[in-house]
Amino acid sequence: MDTYWWSHRLNEDLFMEITRRDDIGADLKAPIAARGGANTPGYTLVSAVQTNSIVVHYDSAAEQIVGVSRATGERFHEPIWWAARGSYARKAGAEPRWLPGLVVALEDYRPLAEPLSLAVLRQRRLALLAVRDALQAEFPGQPLYFPWIPYQDSLRTFQAYLAKLPHAVLDVLPEVREAVDSLIGEQPSVTLSQSGIEEAERQVASVAGRPRTPRKGQGFATDQRVKVAVETYAMNEALLYYTRLGKVTDTSRTESFDYEVEIGGASWHVEVKGTTGDPAEILLTPNEVRHASEYPRVALFVLSNITVIHDNNGQIITSGGRTSIFHPWLLDRAQLSPIGYRYRLAGDAEKAGALPTNSGQQALPIST
Repeated sequence: MDTYWWSHRLNEDLFMEITRRDDIGADLKAPIAARGGANTPGYTLVSAVQTNSIVVHYDSAAEQIVGVSRATGERFHEPIWWAARGSYARKAGAEPRWLPGLVVALEDYRPLAEPLSLAVLRQRRLALLAVRDALQAEFPGQPLYFPWIPYQDSLRTFQAYLAKLPHAVLDVLPEVREAVDSLIGEQPSVTLSQSGIEEAERQVASVAGRPRTPRKGQGFATDQRVKVAVETYAMNEALLYYTRLGKVTDTSRTESFDYEVEIGGASWHVEVKGTTGDPAEILLTPNEVRHASEYPRVALFVLSNITVIHDNNGQIITSGGRTSIFHPWLLDRAQLSPIGYRYRLAGDAEKAGALPTNSGQQALPIST
């Protein structure tokens, strides 16, 4: 949906994350589409979070509002490990898996002075539902994405990952207003622009199938979404293959390899690559090359010739593929081709032959 009920109200910049994550306050992240490719409000609403939007965090395991944070405006696509927890997913027997995801960066997390429990929220049920009823009367027929719904003689939290928190709710929850006001009263953290070197390294990491670290950069075009879909598909296929061989641990977010697999009492480090082309070559980051050269048990899983299509809803669908497994993977440095170099500037620029502007010589103009 392009227009929401709050789209033309500048002060309506509050959202509520409803999650069991153990890293509450970290970036918002959700699948681009739910199981089976369907769009669901709790996931698609993540894309509505804008720069400086405030996110209120509800811990559904502890059943309490625990803190608030601010959106930086940075968003990017990457594969995410997703375990659907809704009753529908449980009935369908949905298993955790890699999915193409959207991540919205957050900063300045701060906890509430005292968590606000569901029991207290239920005590204020009538006032909270009065906010919802007023919005329904003002915007008839429009979805509200309200964080709470009536349940028997009480209320419960809306079963979605992200909900829209109307500003009027702060009148009912002054504990949350205090945390929100303190966050709004502070200037957002200043993020320094990336150097050319950092941006080049990010681009190499992205094309090599590792957009996770580093991850700075505004948005991604459709071609990046295709790369993420291809990487996600390859990661799932590799997981399926190695689960049959031993215990698999995902290490993709913390290490320079994707999986650690226990096979016959030995720890193997698996690098996963996916491509739509022939398995003629792959792109490696410097850390991947270093690790493959130093660790004695490294395997390479390549899924090539992956078919990518766009369905009528604009969703990216991946299928097929040819599997090539190198176990062990003995990195042959003779097969490495550099695609760029880092050059460290050293010494005095004037001694190196630069023209100083105060030497009586005319400075050369800079073309733009």
